Amino acid sequence: MKIYEAIAAGIQHIQQNRLRAGLSILGILIGIASVLCMMAIGDGAKKIITDNIKRLGGPNHIQFLTRTAFYQRGRILKRTTERYTFDDAFAIEAACPSVTAVLPRNLAPDVFVTYKGREFRPHVEGATPGYEHLMSWHTQEGRFISDNDIEHALQVCVLGANVATELFGDTSPFGQEVEIRFHNRHTPVRMRVVGKLIPRGRNLLWLSLDDAVCIPLTTFQQRVSGKRHVGGLIVFFRKGEDINRVTEDVKVVLRKRHRGKDDFIRTWMPKRSIRRLEHIEKVIKIALGGIAGFSLFVSGIGIMNICLVSVGEKTREIGLRKSVGARRIDIFYQFLTESISLCLCGTILGIAGGWLFAHGMARVAVRILPIVEMWPVVLSVRWMVISVLFSIFMGVIFGVYPAIRASRMTPIDALRTDT
Repeated sequence: MKIYEAIAAGIQHIQQNRLRAGLSILGILIGIASVLCMMAIGDGAKKIITDNIKRLGGPNHIQFLTRTAFYQRGRILKRTTERYTFDDAFAIEAACPSVTAVLPRNLAPDVFVTYKGREFRPHVEGATPGYEHLMSWHTQEGRFISDNDIEHALQVCVLGANVATELFGDTSPFGQEVEIRFHNRHTPVRMRVVGKLIPRGRNLLWLSLDDAVCIPLTTFQQRVSGKRHVGGLIVFFRKGEDINRVTEDVKVVLRKRHRGKDDFIRTWMPKRSIRRLEHIEKVIKIALGGIAGFSLFVSGIGIMNICLVSVGEKTREIGLRKSVGARRIDIFYQFLTESISLCLCGTILGIAGGWLFAHGMARVAVRILPIVEMWPVVLSVRWMVISVLFSIFMGVIFGVYPAIRASRMTPIDALRTDT
């Protein structure tokens, strides 16, 4: 009996007992599907966060934010007095060799923007020309903020995609004038639209990046806020640099320029957020792998039981085959193939089930947590290959004993059985 004939005989026996085989592979199907589903959803969440950080400037940057006060149990203990300035950005670029660029920024939420009776409440950002390249704020019409706009504090603006649609509909906003009001009592400032940004989507802070109006930073200081300081600094550094050393170098420069004080400095580092995410992801994968391993172990015991039952049912057939010349290895392959086939069928159905369950969970996640328009499902080929290899391994482990037991039967004892 050839090997492929033994394999065909094992598969044929599964087809003859479809209900029993289906119940046997159900546990493997559920275990594989649950693991692949959670891996696909988890990798999709990682992709969302990675794309979000790219839209915010990429992982190789540090945001230096302003701490205005220290709190304890809801009460203010101490207020800070120092603030970042425009010149701080130039000083950091000059003194820190690992820093490639520094973007000063000002942000004002819920600003009133009106055009011919239409009103919208976006957030206004005081920006510099470097934003176009470093923050990927590219325009689909017109231009971005220029050096001339900064130098002369010109009253120009660049509208986000949603702002342009709300105020102008399908018509072009280029060359039109809008009024920007910092709050209800503030005198409106007329701004000429010089560009329109490409759609950029929503970030994880429940803030639409398309609900933005960009104006020159100097115009923001002089016309909108009336304050000379800036709200924060975005420091970009070279790839491969130690983020802690870069942070300390920048703080040294800021201390020299702010009378030795650094209590107003607060930082946010995307690279650390990514590392924490990867650590959490590894812990979740280990936990899920342990649960799935236990589930698959129980399923493997069930498959071993089914294979032992199959050996009992085919005892006379084993004796007949051995009496006409079948070798031990032929009987061994026949029953081992049955076990491996059961595991492979469960794995293939589990991969399909995991893909379907992951898409279903992604739709539910978008409805429950509408922070993104679409939750990507990332089912990697690596995990599918691992699942197939693991199923073969399980088939061998739990099928060896029944196969050995069948192959060791003597023809006389097998033909004497009553089954």
